[in-house]
Amino acid sequence: MSFFDFNNADSQQDSDLIPAKTMAKVLMVIRPGGHGPEGWLKKSDSGFEYLDAEFTLTSAPHAKRKFWGNMGVGGPTDGHQKAAQITRATLRAALESARNINPKDESEKARSARQVNGWDDFNELEFAVEIGIEKDKKGDYPDKNKIAKVITPDHSKYQEIMSGNTIVPAGTQKAKAATPPTQAAPATNNPVPEWAR
Repeated sequence: MSFFDFNNADSQQDSDLIPAKTMAKVLMVIRPGGHGPEGWLKKSDSGFEYLDAEFTLTSAPHAKRKFWGNMGVGGPTDGHQKAAQITRATLRAALESARNINPKDESEKARSARQVNGWDDFNELEFAVEIGIEKDKKGDYPDKNKIAKVITPDHSKYQEIMSGNTIVPAGTQKAKAATPPTQAAPATNNPVPEWAR
């Protein structure tokens, strides 16, 4: 097939934002920047160190839609350190959501599940979120989606979301019924679906 035959090319994606307060399951993929342990981080000219994260929704009606976020993990300024504290809280919640740990559970099993070996443990992590909209304060850039908060097992909708349902706010497109679960595919070294790459 010739590259210049565009009949089989994908159609453009809808550029509308995912409505704020939508609750859905996302797959987090880290886009390595070549900095820090094993090259997972990126570093700006100011010394700000961050994870370049891509989030792909895995359930209808917004399945395959993506949004991105820079998650600060360090740097020389007070602002960098504050960003790192926010990221640590978000990543803790992401682990609790992905691993079904109640945030108030302080048992040895729960404490162990909140520990990771490195940044690669967050790559390809699937968890539940509430989506928000970030507005550019200066008006230089278009609005974009972001994680408003991670949905953890103490939330009344957690099981529904992790089962594959998307909860949309009133007045927006209704979520399609979740498809029945299929038999899990054999584990591989790279379990990210082709469409999520």
